[in-house]
Amino acid sequence: MMQTLQAWDEALLLALNGSPEWMHVVAWFLTSKWATLPIAFLLLRHLFSKHTRYRSWIGFGMLVLTVGGTDAISSRLMKPGFERLRPSHAPELSGQLSLHKDHNGTPYRGGNFGMVSSHAANTFGLATMAILLFGGGKWRWLWVWAGIVSWTRIYLGVHYPGDILMGALFGSGWACAVYTTFIRIQRPRHPQ
Repeated sequence: MMQTLQAWDEALLLALNGSPEWMHVVAWFLTSKWATLPIAFLLLRHLFSKHTRYRSWIGFGMLVLTVGGTDAISSRLMKPGFERLRPSHAPELSGQLSLHKDHNGTPYRGGNFGMVSSHAANTFGLATMAILLFGGGKWRWLWVWAGIVSWTRIYLGVHYPGDILMGALFGSGWACAVYTTFIRIQRPRHPQ
């Protein structure tokens, strides 16, 4: 079963990786922190302009705990725990992937392990928390943004689609857990 899932993951990766070549520059930008800064600014601007000071700071704390948690857990616990090599480090895929090259021609490979994608966990966590805080409606486009950022990791050859899927599920789940915890803590307690 695991071999079949791995084969599907590799086949989907090879279908989505690096073509067309001119998209490397776009994908490299979208995967960078510079592409996320305008989203973060937009969320903070909305948070601090539409809510009371108390609610704004609570929301800010929830956003920080969401992204901080997804990043720390995915990078420090999950990747070393699963020890699944990134496709860019997998010997069986050597020479089959289109990897982004820096100005010196050195291919970008990322760290050794890729399960789960921190980019997917962080962006889907941030998107889910924003949707929970601000209400679904017009903020659902953030899931599209998170999906595009996550796709860049496959396009650049540093994550399997399975890494992305698991990262997205983890990030969204973590955001829901943080939100639920804050809501329960804030709920007024009624005498019994």
